[in-house]
Amino acid sequence: MAKSLRIDDTSAQVKDFLRQLDVEKGEYVLELGGKPLVGVVPPWQVEKLSLKREEVLALLDQSWKRNRMVPDSEITQAVSEAIAEVRRKTRQSQP
Repeated sequence: MAKSLRIDDTSAQVKDFLRQLDVEKGEYVLELGGKPLVGVVPPWQVEKLSLKREEVLALLDQSWKRNRMVPDSEITQAVSEAIAEVRRKTRQSQP
């Protein structure tokens, strides 16, 4: 879970925050006026998220190429069936 840090006062807080981030290597949500402003994660996590994004985009591209000739009606039917199946399984698993 990300820690929250208010940065309302001075740039000294930002310097302290950066030092703390370097030591603790955690995830933070910076707040301004009590409202979340931005999330901060370690550099390794940014790289990992970028790689995941590239993987997802490549999979979407492959799927698009493989299915570009499939009629819209067939896609709509497949999606509807998948939604119905998920709902059925969800109802069955509920007490």
